Amino acid sequence: MKAKHWYQIHLILGIFGSSFLFVIGVSGSLLVYGKEIQSYISPIQVVPKLKRKTFDELYQHLVKEVPKGSVAGWLVSDHKEQPDQIWYHDINLPSKENVYLLDPYEGKVIGSLKEDRSDSFYGFLLVLHYSLFLGGVGYFIVGCFAVIYLLLVITGIKLYKRFWMSLFRFRFRESFQILVSDLHKFVGINAVWFHLILAMTGGWWSIRDTLIQTHPEETVVHGLWSESKSLDEFIIRSKEEIDGFQLGYISFPHHQVGDPIGFYGNRIQSSPWESRYGSYLLFDTNSKKQTHRVDMSSETLLVRFLDSFRPLHFGTFANHFSKILWVIFGLTPAILSISGIILFYRKRKNKLKYQTQRTKSFSLSSLG
Repeated sequence: MKAKHWYQIHLILGIFGSSFLFVIGVSGSLLVYGKEIQSYISPIQVVPKLKRKTFDELYQHLVKEVPKGSVAGWLVSDHKEQPDQIWYHDINLPSKENVYLLDPYEGKVIGSLKEDRSDSFYGFLLVLHYSLFLGGVGYFIVGCFAVIYLLLVITGIKLYKRFWMSLFRFRFRESFQILVSDLHKFVGINAVWFHLILAMTGGWWSIRDTLIQTHPEETVVHGLWSESKSLDEFIIRSKEEIDGFQLGYISFPHHQVGDPIGFYGNRIQSSPWESRYGSYLLFDTNSKKQTHRVDMSSETLLVRFLDSFRPLHFGTFANHFSKILWVIFGLTPAILSISGIILFYRKRKNKLKYQTQRTKSFSLSSLG
């Protein structure tokens, strides 16, 4: 295929994907330190103490403060100054799910959020980034744009296959259009590895969750878990089953009788490429027998590779070093979007100007 055709494909994809790249780039860059920013701007914070209350104690405090209903999920905070987040179904409001904010040191409910947490800074960015506030349809659209993003990277590489010849060239003395073109190439090529990571990981999640996995309509069944049962007992068993297991999330049975309770997390000495929720154990709530176990350290190479998508996508694999890199490179899709639009506008303007001048010249010569 000729370079002209590659350029046309790149141009068409860029026109369709430029707005998406801008939104996803800026929101993704902010999400890297979104929880930390949330701590600074949110009035809802906790005062850290030496030790959290046990989960059984916290659960007992919770049910006393909230309306009658069922816990669906429990997100254990990974920041000491932030509360745990608990998804809760009120028995009197079957179609509504709230997220209660629970102080893990005092056991007090100190606030609540919408189900998608979009009324918090971090939640707003997360919903915008993953679904554009369009629900399941938006999640699918984001997946489609992730494919466009990947194709833009591939066509860009094809267009600038001899990039090393002018990789660091910035022609400041030339026209503004040439300077923007140099910036577009510089950012696109230097960050090509980053674009491939984001496009592949984000695209896989969207395709997996919308096309591969099925999501039947959820119904809520109350009374599948009660405070007479012990969360701490299952947590102790989880730590015995997986050495160094640290809890990140608890999934409570709330859809149908016989649903297990799940404990998701990773190992204290886990690889930086393991996600926070990659390892998990499922237990039957009545017999207390373990029904399923996944220890990411002993899984197949493919499973561990797919699990690494989370730290790769969020840039958490090397702590602050990788996170700062991800903040900086996270802005490159927005830079490419803006520079690409400027180049398209300038080239179109110059083309129209040339056609106008040519028409005038032809008209004058015909009169002559």
